[in-house]
Amino acid sequence: MKQNLAPAMFIGAVKWFDNNKGFGTLALPSGEELFVHIRRFKIPPEHIIQPGEVIIGDKKPDPKRNGFLAQNCKLLKRPEDWKFVISLLDKEHIVWIPDSHGREQKHNLTSLAARQLLRIQPKENVVAMLTSHFNVHFDCSLFISYAELLDKSIGGIFEKEIASDLISQIFEYFGKHISHQILFRVWKEEKFRYIGYPGDGDYEIPEEVLNLNATELTYHDLTRISDYSFGKSFCRDFVEALFDDLDTMDKQDIEPLIPYMDFLENKASIEKINLMMQ
Repeated sequence: MKQNLAPAMFIGAVKWFDNNKGFGTLALPSGEELFVHIRRFKIPPEHIIQPGEVIIGDKKPDPKRNGFLAQNCKLLKRPEDWKFVISLLDKEHIVWIPDSHGREQKHNLTSLAARQLLRIQPKENVVAMLTSHFNVHFDCSLFISYAELLDKSIGGIFEKEIASDLISQIFEYFGKHISHQILFRVWKEEKFRYIGYPGDGDYEIPEEVLNLNATELTYHDLTRISDYSFGKSFCRDFVEALFDDLDTMDKQDIEPLIPYMDFLENKASIEKINLMMQ
């Protein structure tokens, strides 16, 4: 019985392409090379295809080559294609592209895709494109990587003043539409610039955000929080909760929590802990 293999979507970069003959190969992040022919493009490119250009399409089984070939191809160029850039943020996607001397060079596919799209877009469309997918469904674990990518890509494409203005608009947008999960991650890594906060030093985020993410707070975090307007009471309540089950804890349970006693104000609990640790 013949197996029916449905095409799988791919994103890759041009490794080489003979524009006279109309074919070449694509480098995929998996290390695989994919044959591509100009007839396999949905819309033929309007320019000479260059190494490093990012292409998306479907990977189709090719019995003749005992492998796969590319079909339904298109160059990343529309604002809607930015979603493919975001899809690459979860891990480092590396492709190898020959330089002008034929030596293969390592490239980050995410950066190649981002810069390709930024070069094509009119400046007035950039902010809308880069913020269009930032909503309540945005994966908070990707935010710092996303902001870093925008910072580097925009800075590498536009003149300094234009890049600075675009970055400011985008980061201010993030700050106004941020979720508590993302705000907490920004706070943990002290990347306040990515949410449009221009000041130096620490940034006092709302107590509610800290409560919602309390399971991720460390002793170092409490030393920061202690200087906030609500810091003393927050740290006291947090540490009292850590020792809430003191009667059922043994020495091994208490030992990792000893540093937190710096914030403990209940003298009876402090005395009891000291006795248990003797």
